[in-house]
Amino acid sequence: MAQAGSAGRGAAGQKPAGAAPGCALWRWALGLLWLALAAAGSSRRQWPVPYKRFSFRPEPDPYCQAKYTFCPTGSPIPIMKDDDVIEVFRLQAPVWEFKYGNLLGHLKIMHDAIGFKSTLTGQNYTMEWYELFQLGNCTFPHLRPEMNAPFWCNQGAACFFEGIDDIHWKANGTLVQVATISEIPCALKNGI
Repeated sequence: MAQAGSAGRGAAGQKPAGAAPGCALWRWALGLLWLALAAAGSSRRQWPVPYKRFSFRPEPDPYCQAKYTFCPTGSPIPIMKDDDVIEVFRLQAPVWEFKYGNLLGHLKIMHDAIGFKSTLTGQNYTMEWYELFQLGNCTFPHLRPEMNAPFWCNQGAACFFEGIDDIHWKANGTLVQVATISEIPCALKNGI
C-alpha cells in the first residue's frame, strides 16, 4: 500500500493525478534546444584554431632563464652539390635517457632527430628540435603565485650541427637509414 504523499505510481501502476504527461519529453526537448543555442552562439569561434605564423620569435618571459646556451655546437646547413646523394637517418632515444636510462622508453616517450650523410664528402649532420630553456623547464609547468594558470617555458627551435653521435643513438635507441635524396632541393643547393 502506498503511503500518503508518495509521488510513486499507485497500486494499479498509474501515474499520480498531479503528474504532467510527457514532462520528461519536454525536459529533453528544452535541453536539446539549449545545446543547439549554445552551439550556435559559439559558432563564431573556429576549431581547430588556425596556425598563426610569426616572422619573429616572440619575446620570452623574463621568468624563463636558460642555464646552458641553446644549440652550443650549431653550424649552418652546408651547401650541397648537384651530384651529391644524401642519406637520411631516423634517430631516436628515450627522453632523459642520460638520467633514467630506458625507463621512459618503455612508456614510448622518445626524443627524435634526423641525421644526414653526404655520400660525396662523407660528412654527417644532425638536426634536432631543442628547447630554449632546458628540458625541465619545457617538460613541466611552473606554478606562479601571480598567475591563475600553469606557466610554461616551452619555446624551442631546430638545431643543426655537424656530426651524428652514432654510439649514442645505436646504444640507447635507433639509428636507421630511412631515405636517400638524389636530387637536391633548390633551398639546400643554395644553402638555407
